[in-house]
Amino acid sequence: MTPKLKQLSEIIAAANDKFFHLYTNINTSIGIMDKVLRQQGMNSDAVIINCISNNKKIVFLLHDEKPETVDIALGTNDGDVETSNQYQLAELDVDKTLEIMTENLVK
Repeated sequence: MTPKLKQLSEIIAAANDKFFHLYTNINTSIGIMDKVLRQQGMNSDAVIINCISNNKKIVFLLHDEKPETVDIALGTNDGDVETSNQYQLAELDVDKTLEIMTENLVK
């Protein structure tokens, strides 16, 4: 696991812990993709938050060619992407990640 992916996954895990304490009725799971995308020819790593109960997914993508940014795709567990945004990696902290989770998983 690259240092950047490790840092991102730790931020997301901490945000997920806070999210769970705020919304005990909404269960999420986190997945790290540090080899699968590369085996498919993408120079990227990803951390995924799945929320099965409301069919939502948040994908955080780290592209090798964009080392200072993280792409965040919002969609469904079926694979539909509703929106995608780009953030500066340095600006994505636990509170911002919690805000993104709350806006997209609580409905």
